Amino acid sequence: MLQRMDPQYEIKKNAKKRVAEIMKALKLDPNKIMLNSHEVRIATLITMPEDGIALGQVGGCASLLDQLEENIVLPLRLISANIKIPSSLYSPPKGVLLHGPPGCGKTLIARAIAKEVDAFFINFDISLLNDMWYGETSKLTKALFTLAEKIQPCVIFIDEIDSVLRDRHKQDHEVTAVMKAQFMALWDGFLSSDSAVIIIGATNRPQDVDNAILRRLPLKIHVPLPDVNAREQILRVILKDENLEDNFDFAKIAQASDQRSGADLKEVVRLSFLSSYRSVVKELFISGGREKCVREVELSHNDVILALRQFNGCLNDSQKIHCSKNHLTEEVFEVD
Repeated sequence: MLQRMDPQYEIKKNAKKRVAEIMKALKLDPNKIMLNSHEVRIATLITMPEDGIALGQVGGCASLLDQLEENIVLPLRLISANIKIPSSLYSPPKGVLLHGPPGCGKTLIARAIAKEVDAFFINFDISLLNDMWYGETSKLTKALFTLAEKIQPCVIFIDEIDSVLRDRHKQDHEVTAVMKAQFMALWDGFLSSDSAVIIIGATNRPQDVDNAILRRLPLKIHVPLPDVNAREQILRVILKDENLEDNFDFAKIAQASDQRSGADLKEVVRLSFLSSYRSVVKELFISGGREKCVREVELSHNDVILALRQFNGCLNDSQKIHCSKNHLTEEVFEVD
């Protein structure tokens, strides 16, 4: 009865079920690794290493692979394997900042790093720390770090870090100010240890991140909009399992999609499939919808280019102005 009077009772109950599943999947001994109620809530954010993708499968980031492997992947693998290095300075950075335009694969890169080093991935959700009860925010902030240390190797990912750990001002709410100060203090604890825990932040506004946080993110990697070769690589990754015409021209689409991000390209391809299957799906329902499978349609590069026209037509005014500066004209979208 007293338990049910706890306003967090249902949240904690569901979190415990999730952690039990995680502990079982990870083959961790619950008698050796004990989690308190706050760590249990944070544990619901854990993603298994195998749920990520390999770095080589992240389209358009070939130029970053060597830098990521040298600075992060190899040092973390050595620490995880308990292999000693003669130099005490050979270690991965405790913080990495991935910055660049939206939709360019920063989250995918972070997940891929976790998979490459066989590390758990915690997708930090700031809303989890916004608790109405006094002292809960501080306890949950501490739980994030203590949990990561218990399950290391671990990658803590903070998306839109500029909104979570932005510049501090006198006008900041007391709870927010305390959370930021505690976050940095706990982070410093990892900086002075040999733990296999790394924090990766992602933002498209690095100038808004607090300077004290930037100091704790020594490795800063710019993830730019893909160039024509990177766009072609991204398209090949997106369409690798799809049914395409024999003369499908990846290069032509890549050339026509200047200033488009990887996320933009995926949306364009989705639009092209919706258009290609429109008549087939209509026929299915006209015939009574008895078929269990829709007839497969081959996608052509012209389908994708027409979808690209549609996508660019949906841009807001500010984006249209930006695109016009990059000469996205009708001539670019010439169809065979």
